Amino acid sequence: MDDHTAERVLDAALQQAEDFGVRRFTVDDVARRVGLSRVTIYRHFPKKDALLSALLMRELRRFLSKAETVVTAQPTSAAKLTEGLLFCVTFLRQHRLLNRLLKTEPELILPYLTTQAAGPVAEAREWIAGLVRAEIAAGRIAIPEPDIDSFAEILVRIVLSLVLTPETVLPIEDNAERQRVIELYFVPLTQRFTPAADHPAAPAAADADAP
Repeated sequence: MDDHTAERVLDAALQQAEDFGVRRFTVDDVARRVGLSRVTIYRHFPKKDALLSALLMRELRRFLSKAETVVTAQPTSAAKLTEGLLFCVTFLRQHRLLNRLLKTEPELILPYLTTQAAGPVAEAREWIAGLVRAEIAAGRIAIPEPDIDSFAEILVRIVLSLVLTPETVLPIEDNAERQRVIELYFVPLTQRFTPAADHPAAPAAADADAP
């Protein structure tokens, strides 16, 4: 099966899962939807689980590609972090398949996002670490190499938490309040790793004897 055909199969698999969920998902249904034989599909995806795993990884890569477009368009490291986090949370909360599965078949999707999430977490972590290293190379931030993966994984887990448990006291749905949260919590996180020379000088303390 060539790459074009594989993409057609994954497109059909996505539509099938969006319409009927994963519990009722079968390779036969995908074959009928895409107009291929089941044998042809099995040559590239030898079982249902392999097809579903490939679909989830493709959706993850598509998501990361869109996120990278948002991040790279931002002018500062602080904006890259905050706008990137906001995009990720918003996009995933609105993802049709993810939200269907979380609501109707959580027992099937949650393992891929929790106990069996090593693969997706690692891919997202590596993607963020790559962006961080680009900022370091440009001299905009200064994170020690041993801390880069840890910093990246913290961001991944923040996003996962806000997606899997959408009820929160954080006012991320309101633009003005969301900006306040960004300034309070995320901008200082970025500034913690900004080279000291780039920080604005703190105002001098007033002389106690001054009138």
